[in-house]
Amino acid sequence: MRSGGRRPPGRRREIQKFLELSKKCRLFTMLILLLTMIQPTSSLTCLTCMYTSSTTQLDNFRVSTRLSRPQCSMEPIKCDRDQDVCVTITMHVGGGDYWMGAGCDRRVNFQHMSCQNVRTMSRNVQLGYVQERRAMQRVCVCARDLCNQHSNPFQLPVILIFLLSFLFIFQL
Repeated sequence: MRSGGRRPPGRRREIQKFLELSKKCRLFTMLILLLTMIQPTSSLTCLTCMYTSSTTQLDNFRVSTRLSRPQCSMEPIKCDRDQDVCVTITMHVGGGDYWMGAGCDRRVNFQHMSCQNVRTMSRNVQLGYVQERRAMQRVCVCARDLCNQHSNPFQLPVILIFLLSFLFIFQL
């Protein structure tokens, strides 16, 4: 260093270039983060169970019963404009059978935006016989196109945000 605490002109330019690059990286990172959070204005597309003889549909949400495991073959379904989340619900109904519902719904019908186990009452009516029991449902709610595949809301945008945050923090 020179006397008086001044840096050589070349070193100052290097620092200024680094700071300008740092500002550009931050701006780019912020822009990417905003773009991943913006919801499109077009209607949402979710996944729903393919139609079979043991499937019932109501308002872009299909329920499949008598499944041997908690999954079904899925296909895309276009949501109505007031339906702003994709949902997948699975439940073991006893005797080795599972019940699964998947498709479009409204955010206001749920208290969470993730996968959670929710206690519920299950009612089975057969030939005048009614059986009620407590049951546990796996309820997964998400708000991006086709996000309810395999009941996993942890998708690419979360990974992208993590990586961009890492770059932002460590200025790589």
